[in-house]
Amino acid sequence: MSPHRPAVRPARLAVRPARPGDLLGAAEARVASWRAAFTGLVPQDFLDAMDPAAIASSWTESIAAGRSRLYIALTTDPHQPQRRDRPTDPHHPERQPERRGRGVERVVGYVSVGPERDPGAPPDTGELYALFVHPDHWGVGVGRALADAACADLRAAGCTTVNLWVLEANTRARRFYAKYSFEDTGDRGRSSLNELPEIRLSLSQRPS
Repeated sequence: MSPHRPAVRPARLAVRPARPGDLLGAAEARVASWRAAFTGLVPQDFLDAMDPAAIASSWTESIAAGRSRLYIALTTDPHQPQRRDRPTDPHHPERQPERRGRGVERVVGYVSVGPERDPGAPPDTGELYALFVHPDHWGVGVGRALADAACADLRAAGCTTVNLWVLEANTRARRFYAKYSFEDTGDRGRSSLNELPEIRLSLSQRPS
């Protein structure tokens, strides 16, 4: 989590398919998570160059092309009123429609899924491409809720196996996936983003 702020269990948590206005908030959660987890492990110039707007733009193209499906985790604090000075950018994560009595909504994480990219994988195999939670919300169930949504999506698509790649250095994520019953396949690779070593994990699930 962020060193200056303890994790706070959200008053309300919802997971739903992402809408265009959610993507920047999801990208900001991704960047914050990378910088909190990988400072000192990943080259600093790579972390400094991460651009939420560019990431959100790439997702827009991927979703439109049908290459992936993205779900967001949305928290609502009913005790915090909507601000009158909300950001003017319509795609900002806090630029949400006014909801009387609902409080402030914030995108705090996301998960993306789709077909397994390995051409040699069985046809009933799906892939969890990425799951990131803003560090202010680590350890309070957001990641679990997103993983549930990802597995449910792939199960509905007929996938009995869910694969993913995780950075070898990301011990926190590896512990999370182990608790979720993902198992190490023994396959190793390197990240297409930064050439760091990766481990492939796999989960078997019953079809819907």
